[in-house]
Amino acid sequence: MFFEIKKVKLVIVTVFAIIFTVAGLSGDRFVSISSASESGAPTGRTGAPGESTCTSCHNQNGGAGTFQVIAPASYVPGQTYQITVQHSTTNASRFNWGFEVIPLAGSSMAGTVANTTSNTRVRVSGSKSYVTQTTSGTYPGQTGGAVWTFNWTAPATNVGNVTFYAAGIQGDNDGSESGDITVTTNSVVTPQPAVVIHHGFSDFDGDGKADASVFRPSTGIWYLNRSTSGFSAMQFGISSDVITPADFDGDDKTDLAVWREAPANEAAFYILQSSNSVVRIENFGQTGDEPVTVADWDGDGKADPSVYRDSAVGAQGYFYYRGSLNNPSGNITYIPWGTTGDIAVRGDFDGDGKSDAAVFRPSEQRWYMRLSSTGGLSADKWGLATDKFVCADYDGDGKTDLAVFRTGIWYIKQSSNGQPAYMNWGLATDTLVPADYDGDGKTDAAIYRSGVWYIRNSSTSALSVANFGLVTDRPVPAAFVH
Repeated sequence: MFFEIKKVKLVIVTVFAIIFTVAGLSGDRFVSISSASESGAPTGRTGAPGESTCTSCHNQNGGAGTFQVIAPASYVPGQTYQITVQHSTTNASRFNWGFEVIPLAGSSMAGTVANTTSNTRVRVSGSKSYVTQTTSGTYPGQTGGAVWTFNWTAPATNVGNVTFYAAGIQGDNDGSESGDITVTTNSVVTPQPAVVIHHGFSDFDGDGKADASVFRPSTGIWYLNRSTSGFSAMQFGISSDVITPADFDGDDKTDLAVWREAPANEAAFYILQSSNSVVRIENFGQTGDEPVTVADWDGDGKADPSVYRDSAVGAQGYFYYRGSLNNPSGNITYIPWGTTGDIAVRGDFDGDGKSDAAVFRPSEQRWYMRLSSTGGLSADKWGLATDKFVCADYDGDGKTDLAVFRTGIWYIKQSSNGQPAYMNWGLATDTLVPADYDGDGKTDAAIYRSGVWYIRNSSTSALSVANFGLVTDRPVPAAFVH
């Protein structure tokens, strides 16, 4: 597949045209066909269904060692991943290397491939693109194995399982094709299970769009400007309550909810469930706690009562929640995370559908997240202690992005690519109300100013303005902004 060919003589006979590859005195290999080349394999030699392998040019030989394609276990449509192809052997008679690989869904090309080093090249045949080695990528004279990397961008939509088919050569450079070892392998990448994004913090009609709504402390009345179901008003709560709207019953509609501060065993969440209009009371927390962490902690699609308890000086902080999944006894789970002075935030930073314990430490200007998918720590420096914290999913990848607001500018670190994004939107005195108002799966930068909503729709970048509420009202999407 990758042979070193330095001298080629064409002998033309009147009736037959025969191509010979001639081995020179320097020890160049004799090859019986001219289609093989050290600058890459011909297309269609991966061993995929309907394709041949390296044995089209080389004899089939077995031997010790491995040949593998290292790919992610699952893919997200449109995401780019690094793929590794690797030969490894203890056979010291192997001196040069080659491969060809293609990603297929069924018999169709799946996604796109791109070179990242000079050791690979892409060859195209019809609708298919193959990755193979270049001349430098044969690693001539190298023993023990070889490694190549390239980028694969997954298909834009879920196409089911993607299989990377690959064939390889472990060459012996003995002057003939008979001693080379030919190997094949494949690696299957499954679609990443879709994480259901519940718009349950300000979507009162379940249409996937946040509703510009307010709570009026003077009367305890919620005024809902529902994007599909229209206007609604309901009295629920008192002026000293902390509003904690969320989807507690799992019907994908936000429930009216408040948390009422009181001593231990008296503090409680009061929840008006949208599924059955029943008021549910959950005794939870105590005076001084912060209910900003209300979210789905166990991944069952229902928000769980939750608080963060800041510690005494120099002591441990704690997240507390009562999970709704497989918890008939109503047990409380606590996570030791954070320390004195840390600021708790709500978010799913690893995209597994579960809320993560997360704090911002002003003294270090650093975020610390305990990822629920692994239990591991993720730390990042983003923002200042004087910023307002507006963490949400601005790039639509199902993960919460670190985000702060500072004197009219939104500073967002996108989790999809690690790149910063900046938006000039609002004044330092505005109330921040980020949410997905246009239903595109991305959080929109939005502000509430003296009863007027100014929303920058992520789907079009257009401005949306709505008059709804009074200066003294509490806008609902601001409930979890810190």
